[in-house]
Amino acid sequence: MFYRKNNISSEIDWLKGHTYRIQLHEFDDDSDLYFLKPLLQNKRIVFLGENGHGVAEHSQIKTKMIKYLHKELGFRVLAFESSFNDCSLCFYQQDQLDARQWMKHSLFKVWHTEEVEMLFHYAKETQLSNHPLILTGLDIQPASSDHITGKFLVKVFSNMDKTFGEKIAALEQEMFYQYANSRNPSISKKERKRKCKEWMTLYQEFLFLLDKNSLELQNKLGKDAFLLVNRILQNRMSLMQMISSHFVKAIKIRNKAMADNISWLAQEMFPNEKIIVWAHNGHIMKQSGRLLGFPSTFSYLPPKIKEFSYTISFFMYSGQAAENNRSVYEVRQPGQDSIEFRIKQAGHEIGFFDISQQRKVPQNRWLFQHTYTMHEGKQLNLIKPSACYDGLVVCSKTSSPNYINLD
Repeated sequence: MFYRKNNISSEIDWLKGHTYRIQLHEFDDDSDLYFLKPLLQNKRIVFLGENGHGVAEHSQIKTKMIKYLHKELGFRVLAFESSFNDCSLCFYQQDQLDARQWMKHSLFKVWHTEEVEMLFHYAKETQLSNHPLILTGLDIQPASSDHITGKFLVKVFSNMDKTFGEKIAALEQEMFYQYANSRNPSISKKERKRKCKEWMTLYQEFLFLLDKNSLELQNKLGKDAFLLVNRILQNRMSLMQMISSHFVKAIKIRNKAMADNISWLAQEMFPNEKIIVWAHNGHIMKQSGRLLGFPSTFSYLPPKIKEFSYTISFFMYSGQAAENNRSVYEVRQPGQDSIEFRIKQAGHEIGFFDISQQRKVPQNRWLFQHTYTMHEGKQLNLIKPSACYDGLVVCSKTSSPNYINLD
């Protein structure tokens, strides 16, 4: 027993020497994030996770980190786990929107919060500088209730021919109906699959039309806008494939499509920019098969992108969080063998711990073994931290977001 107590004491002392404090009450002072510079200055993509979408502190910490990465390390592109299409188009229209409207039309409702709105105010401020923060997305699912992407496509193809505009308007209307009713049991799976296959063919026809008129459209729209239209249509095809598939296959299609969007952003749209990705821990996990039962978004990325990436997962030890439907729940406190309990022993309300540069010693062997963690503060899971993430953030106590009703 004496040996075990002595071992725990040694582990805690080691953690205190390797865990950094993040302070939220000093939100506008980012000097406490100095430890990020040597870890991230040579990285191309930084992935910021969250242990559930309804955690106020996670959004606050990530906003603080994003500001630091943007100002100090030259990261200019922020890609949300939200609609690639709507986020990308909203950025080009943001001069006509205030921060709240920009957030509303870009992001899923789970992020319509006061905490995330602070990020959009910051992004607004940067647009007047020589170093604006560019907001885009990853997901193939639509976010805007104002059908921003559909209106854009109608405008593009109507300029080619009025009939093309009418045809894609009808196609977008059908797509939204099928998406909204994708889990409606009254619609037969066979019929949905048939319709989605038909609409994929129609979206493919518009891709052929783009290719056929590429020179004319690039001159009219500009190269970036032309590339964006092409990517939007490919995302629509992936969405059709997703909503016509069973649950697990649909998740795989979505994760693969989000990875393809990250690759496209890094290689095609912003080949010379550093990128920040905001997504759930499950999406940014480097090895996920045994835990999730299917590959994560990160798993699908090409090796050359993985090599220059750094993934930071976020966890919570106690407090409250919210479901995607905004209902609040109590976080279950994990036991002494968990990631959360261990990092908490360093004595910080919010602690950051780097895994990527650690070598196995008796005090940190848990990093290289299967260790308990509480998925979304509700469900006990086993992960091997060193195989899944590069860094960890643990909040001793969390709260649910301050939601904004934007309907």
